[in-house]
Amino acid sequence: MVGEISNKRSKEAVEEDVQRLRDWLDKQPHLPHDVEHELLLAFVCGTKTLEGAKSKLDAYYSNRNRAAKLYDEITRDVNAQFREKSKAVNMFFLSNPTPEGYRVFFMSANDCFSKVFDHPHDATRMLMMLELCIKKWPESAGLYLVMDCTGVPSTLITMFNPTILAAILSSFQDGYPVKLKGSLCFNAPPFIEFVANNLFKPLMKAKLFNRIKVVNEGVSFLKEYMPLEMLPSELGGNDKSSVELKDYWLDQLEENREWFLQSTRQASDEKKRPPDSQNTYGIEGTFRKLAVD
Repeated sequence: MVGEISNKRSKEAVEEDVQRLRDWLDKQPHLPHDVEHELLLAFVCGTKTLEGAKSKLDAYYSNRNRAAKLYDEITRDVNAQFREKSKAVNMFFLSNPTPEGYRVFFMSANDCFSKVFDHPHDATRMLMMLELCIKKWPESAGLYLVMDCTGVPSTLITMFNPTILAAILSSFQDGYPVKLKGSLCFNAPPFIEFVANNLFKPLMKAKLFNRIKVVNEGVSFLKEYMPLEMLPSELGGNDKSSVELKDYWLDQLEENREWFLQSTRQASDEKKRPPDSQNTYGIEGTFRKLAVD
């Protein structure tokens, strides 16, 4: 989208790197080759180097094997059961980006959270939302993750599945071309900081963990990062309500049902992986820049 291009290079230079990435991908026997242009564009724009794009793209597909529970076709099938399991958490993108072009991924708890929260389901749903994000906005300048912690129970720490938590954090950090500008938690009771320090910190890269901000302050805290008028209506903004936005994005997931099922099948074939490709991404491809010390 115009106005959201994060890369300062010309469109021609970006497209050249997309073609280089595709040329490299075509030489990888263990990775799928029928990858759409928008996805490759997202990996080029969402990473600092072409080698970084190769590494993340490899992880994007290999994680479908390593974290298989998050990529199960039945789990990711957007049907009536999927919608029923989504009642606990409002999960959506705000309609407009920030002035800098950053998209805002917003989450809040519903009244039924304590009774129906399903951590494996919402972890899968969150990754699906991020995949839709990079599909719709491949040139996005970055992303804010915003959480209104109102109504989140102190029993939250017992509701997490440790295996699923480790899998989603690893998948996101290593395989998704998303420039996370910050994770902003407001209206947060003290135990939220405990959860962040004891569950998330050991599993996160320091750079990303340091971008987590947990405050007991209200919604006014967000004015440091974005105009408050872009928020949902019940928070004083001009966007639709959180429930309306949640329903809209569930509809978006459902409209892309076949795309999700097809992309879920695009996993790496580890039996065909070249011996050196786990740690080396430039030998079979082209380097954008070679610096010799």
